[in-house]
Amino acid sequence: MTDLSAELQTEIRRLRMRIIGLNQRRLDQIGGQSETEDRFDRPVGPESSRRETITAALAEFSAIASDGREVPDLGDESLADQVVVLLDHGQHAAEALPEAQRDQMLTRLLDAAVGLRRGLA
Repeated sequence: MTDLSAELQTEIRRLRMRIIGLNQRRLDQIGGQSETEDRFDRPVGPESSRRETITAALAEFSAIASDGREVPDLGDESLADQVVVLLDHGQHAAEALPEAQRDQMLTRLLDAAVGLRRGLA
């Protein structure tokens, strides 16, 4: 396991715990930092709910490692699982690539995961 892979696994665990800890009310609240605005296809900034921030991040994870396939809306109870599955899939997809491409994909996934965690603060 590379350092990037280990860092991504740590972020996955952090995100899982953070998202599991969000109840309906907290998901509806505006959260995050404005740095997420330019990172997603749709604007996600200071006026976005945590749920919208997570949904946008799921789309970004899919764009990075799953050819941008649409991520289904499975409800609030599945948000943490969807984050974990998409990031794990991305990590496995990256590990099958040559080293330079692998590191690039892992870096993009890690940056997106860190951005999501900060966006949920």
